[in-house]
Amino acid sequence: MFFQSLKSKIAGNLAVIILLSVLLSDFVIVNIIQKSMIQERVSQGRQLLMSLPGPLSDHLHPDTELSDGKIAQVVNVSFITYLYIRLNNGMNYHYGDANIDLQKEINKIVNQTIKEDDSVTEFFGNTFGVFWHQKKYVLISEPIVGKDSEKSGVKMIVISLDYIYQVLRNSQKNIVLYVIANFIILLLFGIYRLSRLIIRPIHRFIKMTDDFRKKDRMYFVHGKNYQEFNQLSKALDHMVDTIETDKENLRRSLNELEKANNELKNAQHEIIKTEKLASVGRLSAGIAHEIGNPIGIVLGYLDLLKTRPNLRNDDVGQDFLKRAQDEINRINTVIRQLLDFSRSSSVDCKIVSMHVLVRDVVAMMSGQPFMSDIKIDCLLDDIPNSVNIDGDQIRQVLVNLLINAADAIKSSDKKVKGCIHIVSEFIPENKKSALNNKATLLLKVIDNGSGISGEVMDYIFDPFFTTKDPGKGTGLGLSVSYMIVEKAGGRIAAASEIGQGSTITIFLPMYQER
Repeated sequence: MFFQSLKSKIAGNLAVIILLSVLLSDFVIVNIIQKSMIQERVSQGRQLLMSLPGPLSDHLHPDTELSDGKIAQVVNVSFITYLYIRLNNGMNYHYGDANIDLQKEINKIVNQTIKEDDSVTEFFGNTFGVFWHQKKYVLISEPIVGKDSEKSGVKMIVISLDYIYQVLRNSQKNIVLYVIANFIILLLFGIYRLSRLIIRPIHRFIKMTDDFRKKDRMYFVHGKNYQEFNQLSKALDHMVDTIETDKENLRRSLNELEKANNELKNAQHEIIKTEKLASVGRLSAGIAHEIGNPIGIVLGYLDLLKTRPNLRNDDVGQDFLKRAQDEINRINTVIRQLLDFSRSSSVDCKIVSMHVLVRDVVAMMSGQPFMSDIKIDCLLDDIPNSVNIDGDQIRQVLVNLLINAADAIKSSDKKVKGCIHIVSEFIPENKKSALNNKATLLLKVIDNGSGISGEVMDYIFDPFFTTKDPGKGTGLGLSVSYMIVEKAGGRIAAASEIGQGSTITIFLPMYQER
């Protein structure tokens, strides 16, 4: 991971740059020194060549070749490889050895000097220098001016450059140590400076982004000399603000979509329920009509049978007739409920006080035998409670709810006294739970019965759906109540939990004088 970090990559690139720079500097310096030493050696060679005695013909004799002190001084210089003198009288003098190639180059330079009558300097040969191959010799020639043409000629020296290259190669050992030390020092200093200038600010940015929380401001100021980081910080701040704005817009859009989805689901549920109720209503109307008339006839015949002389004193017969009549009346009750459920009866709306209506229903129901061991509490606050509604239909709704509550208490396994609470509440028009943003009266019927499981809560308002044992309920009470409340412009809802009882809530629009 270290070699993938920015710091390691900067250090690597910096090391390469510094190394190349130091090597290039070494190369340039060595070449400058090499040229300087060669030029100096050439200058020395020219001075030595010019210091040779004036007309050499007066000092050179075939039997005492190059024995003059001045000439001996030249040839005894260590860097002089070869000395050559040619006179126009055909005499040649030399000192040292020269191979064939060097001799050819000497002859060439001599001829060029004679032809041009001027000094000539040429480099020749090949040998390894410091970094690559270099010229091995430098040839310097001067014309000789004598008293006559026969005493004139050319003098030449050949200087070896190997010594210069050897000195430079030996110096490279120290230079290499200097290069290594210089490289390490520059690399460490460069890493330190770049770390302070770049790596530390970047690490600070990373820490700030890691510690970033919603609604934080992430601004980094590092001085006027670091405008790029300040600009980067401003750009990041702008980006964060944009992201937060987009997130808020997205969150708002999701909430709106979720709300719209819930509304669509509720609308779909209501449409399905309405269509189901309408279909069941039409079916119920036909069934009630077809069954109602025969049941009325059967009840009439049962009354006639009771008056028969042979049956008046027959207790067993009378008991059978009574039981048959009770069962027929139960069927007749179901038929009347079907008719109530199916028909769109005319609504006689009046201004009704719900508190008065509730108390009347409670007074009527408290005297019923199945309510004998159940306490009904009316927790009706002193609040506006006038509604424009059909009192008889709402009375039927309350009766159905109290009967269901009593049945739930009777079926409960809890050994506690049954209790039903009726609670009212006023909801102002500015509250979210108000109906159509209008003042609303909320009425709750709360029991401590057995409760209803969540699995069946969605079906309790469906026609013919009941949790009671067979023969003890038709499943039409809550369906009829639902239709009555809906027609009145209200809403009915249920909440329950197994073992904790149930709560039926009715929302009714308040009467408002215009």
